[in-house]
Amino acid sequence: MRELIKLNITETGSGENLVLIHGWAMNNQVWGEFASTLAKSYRVICVELPGHGDSKHISAWTMDELVGALAQQLPSSCHLLGWSLGGMVALAYARRCPQRVDRLLMMASSAKFVLADDWQCGQQNEVLKAFIEGMVCKPTSTIKRFIRLQTQGLKSSKAVNESLRDARNQGGEGLAAGLLSGLIILQQADLRLALAEISCPALMILGGQDQLIPVEAGEASQAINTRLKLLIIEAATHVPFLSHQTEVLQGIQQFIAIKEHNL
Repeated sequence: MRELIKLNITETGSGENLVLIHGWAMNNQVWGEFASTLAKSYRVICVELPGHGDSKHISAWTMDELVGALAQQLPSSCHLLGWSLGGMVALAYARRCPQRVDRLLMMASSAKFVLADDWQCGQQNEVLKAFIEGMVCKPTSTIKRFIRLQTQGLKSSKAVNESLRDARNQGGEGLAAGLLSGLIILQQADLRLALAEISCPALMILGGQDQLIPVEAGEASQAINTRLKLLIIEAATHVPFLSHQTEVLQGIQQFIAIKEHNL
């Protein structure tokens, strides 16, 4: 049996527990002012993916291993917000530990990242193959390309790109094995059954201009889970918490505040 993954976790603020899980190739630094604002109302717990940022985990990892580590290291009750790859991780955790997740929020994320005959709102598998090959041969240019994709179509793309690059520079660029593991999960994971089975209230926050998670994924997800709520920010791309922070914060706070019988 492999050793439990020790996760980099930071905490700030007080109140109800709100866990943030970042996306691929990023780190806890990416949350910046967004997390600081949330910490005025919640106990914000930022989790760094294995092999990302300053993580000391140097080997490959799987979704099951990560979810097992989260079950050991997160509080017994929390709201859980995951961005991009982090949203898939959050969904997997909510399914594995339903009694521990009060609210699930998936931002610029869906249950399946890659296209299939019965899932027409994802990326071509060839795109993921190219990223995986790029991380082996040309990791720096591959990550630069991914950052550009996240802000493509955004009016303030230059400033947001700089913010993403700064987060990687300041919070750590991660390790090859960990980054490749994240890409493999994006390529292979199909969590549609998990989306159907989760019992907690769930909100999906999507950008209307997102080139990675098309807005059509929202309606497709609601067809799987009719209780799922949608928040579409029309002018946003893959990083709504950076480009449209006020709208995202309002959506989060309103969703968490809703009483169970109104969901």
